Amino acid sequence: MYETFDHLNTVDFDARARKILSQEPLLSAQEVEVTFSLRGNKLTAIRRTSLDLYEGETLAIVGESGSGKSVFTKCFVGMLDKNGSITNGSIMYQGEDLAQFTEKDWLRIRGKKIAMVTQDPMTSLNPLKTIGFQIQESVELHQGLKGREAKKEVLRILEAVGIPDQERRYRQYPHEFSGGMRQRVVIAIAVACRPQILICDEPTTALDVTIQAQILDLIRRLQKEQNMTIIYITHDLGVVANVADRVAVMYGGQIIEIGMANDVFFDPRHPYTWALLSALPQLGVKGEKLPAIDGTPPNLFNKIQGDAFAPRNRKALNIDFQEEPPMYEVTATHMVKSWLQDPRAPKIDQPKAIERLSETAVNAGTDPNAYHPHLDPSRETLIEVKNLQVTFGSGRKKFVAVDDVNFEIYKGETFALVGESGSGKTTIGRAIVRINPITSGEVLYKGERVSGKISKEMDTKVIRSMQMIFQDPMASLNERAKVDYIVSEGLINYHLYKDEHDRQDKVQKALQEVGLLPEFSSRFPHEFSGGQRQRIGIARSLIMEPQFIVADEPISALDVSIRAQVLNLLNDLKKSRGLTYLFIAHDLSVVRFISDRIAVIHKGRIVELAEAEELFAHPLHPYTKALLSAVPNPNPYIERNKKLLVYDPTQHDYTTDKPVWTEILAGHFVYGNQRELDGYRKEISPN
Repeated sequence: MYETFDHLNTVDFDARARKILSQEPLLSAQEVEVTFSLRGNKLTAIRRTSLDLYEGETLAIVGESGSGKSVFTKCFVGMLDKNGSITNGSIMYQGEDLAQFTEKDWLRIRGKKIAMVTQDPMTSLNPLKTIGFQIQESVELHQGLKGREAKKEVLRILEAVGIPDQERRYRQYPHEFSGGMRQRVVIAIAVACRPQILICDEPTTALDVTIQAQILDLIRRLQKEQNMTIIYITHDLGVVANVADRVAVMYGGQIIEIGMANDVFFDPRHPYTWALLSALPQLGVKGEKLPAIDGTPPNLFNKIQGDAFAPRNRKALNIDFQEEPPMYEVTATHMVKSWLQDPRAPKIDQPKAIERLSETAVNAGTDPNAYHPHLDPSRETLIEVKNLQVTFGSGRKKFVAVDDVNFEIYKGETFALVGESGSGKTTIGRAIVRINPITSGEVLYKGERVSGKISKEMDTKVIRSMQMIFQDPMASLNERAKVDYIVSEGLINYHLYKDEHDRQDKVQKALQEVGLLPEFSSRFPHEFSGGQRQRIGIARSLIMEPQFIVADEPISALDVSIRAQVLNLLNDLKKSRGLTYLFIAHDLSVVRFISDRIAVIHKGRIVELAEAEELFAHPLHPYTKALLSAVPNPNPYIERNKKLLVYDPTQHDYTTDKPVWTEILAGHFVYGNQRELDGYRKEISPN
């Protein structure tokens, strides 16, 4: 029924890591400084930081966007931008200083000895060349094979990275592959060089949790087969818990904590590491605020005085603002750059979330006083979706994206829709707010039909009452317009203001409500961070004073710390404005924290729907179980020993015994035929 991936035994994992650290470093970067010249100004992206890398290890580098993770590792492969240069320090590898290399020197090392897998596979692949050609190019250049021998090696590599039907796939182009398969191709190109060191820059960020788990397992297997040393760059601490022997935490262009994975997760010492871990939804208490990190990362155009994290650290000492801390040794394998490790420093307890990490297997629970709208006897149904079908194309090219979908959303609740990419989540959200036309079925808002052909008055009412927050805050904001116009566009289009003064007043109020300063209204989107851009998108929705918001993956592109800020903001607005959300996501750890009820969708059909905690406690449908098995857990012991279940849709035999949508327990619905439903009932009550 399932394919399982066995992860490394924890005891073996720790012993292996210690053995790795007893060797001489494979690569040693010492006091590295990297500067960029931008518009006549100097930006110091890496500020005299050091790192030793050991043969056969997996090192994870974590931190917020702009902390210097990618820039630092690009120094190891000679891929700095033209306006960037190494201005201090050395990077010793096989007796040579990479910091002194010219482009000609790099041709001997890049790819053949040190290779890189980049974040977005689509920008790494040539859309005009076949997959086979692109991998073969790498094989011929670095392995010296030609013609049939080279092609034979390409087919072997395609098989090794888990791409089936290799002969056919060899002749296909990048656009014919899914996101997960494209990432496998990028990995295939990198490992075709047989590198000693493989740098993986956010290799799973844009992928579903199920595909992510498979890619991580693939990289681990290839590492073992080819004895590679791997550097992971990521902001997902669940991924780090899964793969890392050691973890380096970066902030403000420096490594501020480095140690064995267990050291950094269970005994972190730097306030920034505490803040990153505390911001994880898995460690939050449902109904309470997530501990978000105040402020923004430092401006690296300026000279930094003292500890770079001090302005954002509520427990900063006076010396943190005056003098840069040295790197303190906590143990032989654990180093921390923080004045708190000084013997003279006051004792400060770790946040409660770090204690929870050691205690809990899944999450920290729910606020007992939290209000659950769906349990209220006098609840009001705000949205009804009945027998919804959405198709694209026509004739032979007709594609059914959503089929026979039914659910209700109650006023004041957060209803989540989860599933893999292409499952139909966004299509349903867009159909509800009338962006996508529906083929059959209907959508009701407060008992009135809002789908299909409706009056102009009703259309205006729908636009005012139902808004959408889009997934990509960069693509959904007009780059050429100022924030003032972007936020007030709805007001302008529907004449929802008295005069210019009233319009500006409403814009200022909306910006203030999402935590942005009034002066931001005169700026353009590119002048903001990802989290700030997402806040602008939320302000644009709020200004219409809606009652219902479709939040389409609103935090998928954000750092852990900014994620916490946006989740807190959404929850605060829900309380202050009485909002109702349809929250679309593929990250179940986030969904569990924010949602009242969860619907699981697979290939356009909802297969299970239940109250959030009930779904996690008693998942019934095999697809739900597969999704839950792949959710990254920030506890390394649990994450390394979990089994990943891969859903096989062929296990269902619906030829004679047809499936039905059934309420198997009060409020817990599942899709299955009679034989499956009997099995689910036995699961719930074995006796």
